Amino acid sequence: MSRSIHVPPFKYYFPPDSIERIIISIRELLESGSFLTQAEYTRRFEEEFARFVGTKHAVSVSNGTAALEIVLRAIGIKGHEVIVPTNTFAATAYAVIEAGGRPVFADIKRDLNFSVRDIRRRLSRKTKAIIPVHIGGLISPDMYELLELAEERNLYVVEDAAHAHGSELDGRKAGSFGVANAFSFFSTKVMTTGEGGMITTDDDEIAEKARIMRNQGKVRGNLIGMMGYNWRMTEFQAIIGLEQLRLLPEIIKGRRKVARLYDELLEDIKVIEVLKEPENVKSNYYKYIVFLPKGRDPEVLRAYLKEKYGVSLAGYVYEVPLHEQPVFKDYVDDPGSYPVADDLCHRHIALPIYPQMTDEEVRYVVDSLKRALRALGWM
Repeated sequence: MSRSIHVPPFKYYFPPDSIERIIISIRELLESGSFLTQAEYTRRFEEEFARFVGTKHAVSVSNGTAALEIVLRAIGIKGHEVIVPTNTFAATAYAVIEAGGRPVFADIKRDLNFSVRDIRRRLSRKTKAIIPVHIGGLISPDMYELLELAEERNLYVVEDAAHAHGSELDGRKAGSFGVANAFSFFSTKVMTTGEGGMITTDDDEIAEKARIMRNQGKVRGNLIGMMGYNWRMTEFQAIIGLEQLRLLPEIIKGRRKVARLYDELLEDIKVIEVLKEPENVKSNYYKYIVFLPKGRDPEVLRAYLKEKYGVSLAGYVYEVPLHEQPVFKDYVDDPGSYPVADDLCHRHIALPIYPQMTDEEVRYVVDSLKRALRALGWM
């Protein structure tokens, strides 16, 4: 087995012709003397992203955390509770707190996504919204049940679709289920602008509030109509976003091809469990998730694979659930009430995956994984 192969956790997808188009557009922008923020390219990016997702509006912002906070401010969660799955990045809860709300953490199911049953039992008279998070790019098939619960209780659903560009449930894309929804274009995401975010919604009022808030709260000239902030996206980011959006179907196709080969090659490793894609879900495979045997430390395997075989695992989603994060201790009354998250968050790994990954690299990763599991005495 050759050690000459080094497999990174991910790679950006910018083919040479894509890079050339970006360079040409940036040169044209700089030569035109046009505004470098919120101008023609941003407008086009918003229109094309809304068309791709299937919503009436898309509002570009500076990052995914800002997208969530703006939506939560727009629906008025100040003084209210918002249900957040404990298995998500801290930014989901940050957005609730910064918008004036209180996050209430709920346990998850075996697919690492929200548990409707646990959400239901944590509802109170103060609850105003629920944030489902499409972990690793997988939209939970329970989304319909969640939407029914929200309608029954007159609650808002706001999708955290930071992982889920182009993911689908029954042919319907992430970012089209909630009243308003948030995407991230951070560097590691399936499509990226380096930094950046997008709000998608069919609600005219939310879209208008979002546009005002992202631009310092201006309603006309320097007349400030509401509390806002500098949450704008630049034209440079929009240029990259337009190109990435054009490539997104190709990117997802490549990632899914890698995932299918992983599925096939990992079948005979009985000590691990692969997170399977439900039949009515089409994941973008932002992450390819594998669960290790109970009691095994993923960090030990991560270090062994990198040192011995040059294989770098992707980031967790997530190894420390929010109810265990010190920063949120004041929001947790019952730290022992998250049994599924306490189990799965601490024993999963994410295998390397990117659209240009070769079959040879995939086979090398799986072979290295087998050897590492044997060497560690885990199989």
